[in-house]
Amino acid sequence: MNNFLDSTSEKILSFFRKRKEKHRFSFAVLNDVIVQRWVIAVLLSAGLTALLAPQFYSSKPVYRHGMIVQENVKADRDFLVEDVQSTRLKQLESAAAVRPVYDYDPETAMTIRAKIKQSFALAAGQRETSQVKALLDRSLGVTLSQEEFAYLSAHAFSDELLQRFSRIIFAFYENTFVTTGPFGNQEREKGITIVNTLTRTEENTKELSSILLMKDIGPALSKKINASMRNEQPEARRVTFLFLKKMIAPNLTYNPKATAQKIASARESVKPVYFQVQKNEMIVREGDKIGYPELAKLEAFHKTAAVSNISSLAVLAGIFCIVLFLTLLLYFWRTRNWLKTSPRSNVDFLVFAIVALLQILFVKAGIFISVAVNRAFPSLPVDACYFAIPFAMGAMIIAVLVNRNVAMIMSVLSSFLISLLFEEKILFPLFSFLGSVAASYHVVNSRQRSTFLKVGVFLGVVNIAAILSLNLLTGRLLDDLILRLAMGLFGGIITGILVAGLTPVFESLFGFITYIKLLELANLNQPLFQKMIIEAPGTYHHSIIVASLVESAAEAIGANALLAKVSAYYHDIGKLAKPHYYIENQTGYDNRHDKLSPKMSALIIISHVKEGCELAMKAKLGQPIINIIREHHGTSLISYFYDKAKKNKDESIRSLTESDFRYPGPKPQTKEAGLVMLGDVIEASSRTLTNPTPARIRSLVRERIARIYTDGQLDECELTLRNLNTIAETFTRILTGIFHHRVEYPEAPPKPKETNGKREVYENSNRKPAEADENR
Repeated sequence: MNNFLDSTSEKILSFFRKRKEKHRFSFAVLNDVIVQRWVIAVLLSAGLTALLAPQFYSSKPVYRHGMIVQENVKADRDFLVEDVQSTRLKQLESAAAVRPVYDYDPETAMTIRAKIKQSFALAAGQRETSQVKALLDRSLGVTLSQEEFAYLSAHAFSDELLQRFSRIIFAFYENTFVTTGPFGNQEREKGITIVNTLTRTEENTKELSSILLMKDIGPALSKKINASMRNEQPEARRVTFLFLKKMIAPNLTYNPKATAQKIASARESVKPVYFQVQKNEMIVREGDKIGYPELAKLEAFHKTAAVSNISSLAVLAGIFCIVLFLTLLLYFWRTRNWLKTSPRSNVDFLVFAIVALLQILFVKAGIFISVAVNRAFPSLPVDACYFAIPFAMGAMIIAVLVNRNVAMIMSVLSSFLISLLFEEKILFPLFSFLGSVAASYHVVNSRQRSTFLKVGVFLGVVNIAAILSLNLLTGRLLDDLILRLAMGLFGGIITGILVAGLTPVFESLFGFITYIKLLELANLNQPLFQKMIIEAPGTYHHSIIVASLVESAAEAIGANALLAKVSAYYHDIGKLAKPHYYIENQTGYDNRHDKLSPKMSALIIISHVKEGCELAMKAKLGQPIINIIREHHGTSLISYFYDKAKKNKDESIRSLTESDFRYPGPKPQTKEAGLVMLGDVIEASSRTLTNPTPARIRSLVRERIARIYTDGQLDECELTLRNLNTIAETFTRILTGIFHHRVEYPEAPPKPKETNGKREVYENSNRKPAEADENR
């Protein structure tokens, strides 16, 4: 299981690293801690709002025509039902009242004149007489008779003839509508809508008798010709009539597309017809067959189950704002040391958001399962089944991963959110809060995986007590009491199982270190310790002493003693890469740094921090320990090699700056990291004491702490001056115990014994007192 989680988390992290590298510049803003907090808070609030919105979680039964109803459905409120038949009838009436649309082109006369003018110009310019008629027919779009062509040719297609035709055409179209027709009964009954294609104005008319049909234009055209050519010969008027009758075109044409659009708009403009169903009215009864009227009522009933649109928006906005407020409050309490990580990290907040979402998802799943169980087994009341839901799961996970204070925030937040999922706004939220608080305080600092199951049983007992109390509170002591108590116990056990299963997932994905994980890492049989004993025994011994120092100091100042101790065990694992370059691992008088420049020596010493982090990540020690390895030297100065560089004869070496001999940082961000820094420096310095009396040890401890403090290495962690004084006293006490003088025992006189006539002495008689003491 752990291997699977490790491989999965590694793949996920690798994917996000690649995506981050690819979009490094576009997502650079997300590297800002404040932006990350706001993004997490807003996404959490949006996610919870979506989960809790009434229209999202209210279930809608599926009804079909002809279906047999399984239970009575009674209206719990007044609501409206659309009368579909009446609405359709009104839509048909509205569509039937729409008039056909005709387009009126006021430029028809101008278009005909332009066509005649163009044709005359072409004919007048044509030299081949035999081709003139064919050219003229194509240009005009009509077939001229020989008589008509001869008349036009006789006038040489002159402008005078064009002007004569133009006067007649314009006179004919003045205040006249011409259409192809004929009009049907629909047009004659309702009239038509005339749309001017230039101005887009509309005019409704029923006076269709004034509109000329193309087949009836002869008398009107003849009248206009006679009025215009009264002085001309009848033969000229007759030929002109024949020619212009062919050129006249309709200026009023039917538009089917616009008519269809008006019909559709008329249908859409009809408001639905509703009838009211009153509160407590029976919609359908059990065993009835659903007809179309009943189906319409049922659909309307469930559509109106949610609150009105304005109320829904208000509820959504309220949920969003309250959740956002509660989540952001988490950062105001950071100064109280409620979170494990430094202010530069948002991993706790991210996990808090994920667990909050999981909590609501599990509660909603529990509601769904409870309803399903009730339908399958009607004898099991759904309210009793609700007590088996794992309400305390989120608070327990946060208590294990972060601490009990943040778990209290989760308890309050989840109880508030749960109140939005149940009709009983007090019973289940209060039940959730009581169980969450009790379980989270009991599960903190669990030291075995099996503890989660024990806490689950404990939570079941707490649930039983809470159910008894709540039944008394509601005045229903004996209502389904045995079943509720059984479900409460079962819910506690289920919660413990879920927490036991989910906690390792969060540990692996987010690098959390729980007490159980720390106890596993504190086992000195770990491969890294075994390797350190063989390859770097001095570093191993140094780490053990530092762990003893920081553990006692952490307990004295209220820090995480187990985390500080385990981090001290691993803080120098980077020295395994080059163990013989560190003084505690060198045997004899051969010092490899004697052959290196001060700068190179400093680089080797500094590299153990980076190599330690890489080893820790490879061994999956967890992010808190990796952070302490990275921070335990801060930006401190490697003074030995810096002083050596300043005394060197080479000018280029003497010109090196102090920054070339400082660790890259960052400085310690937590109390535990600061403790490991102090313990590391003071333990190493204590080895230089030639006569480690209590006074000298106390002076050394306080001097080293003062030097680190004045160098600014503790500026970013939460160690106070009171803490530093307590740490100094604790370190002094432990180091005094380590370096105390032993009593020198007097040498015992040798006792001779006879062996084959020879005198021998005891083996210890030729040893020094110290050697004899060591072999006691």
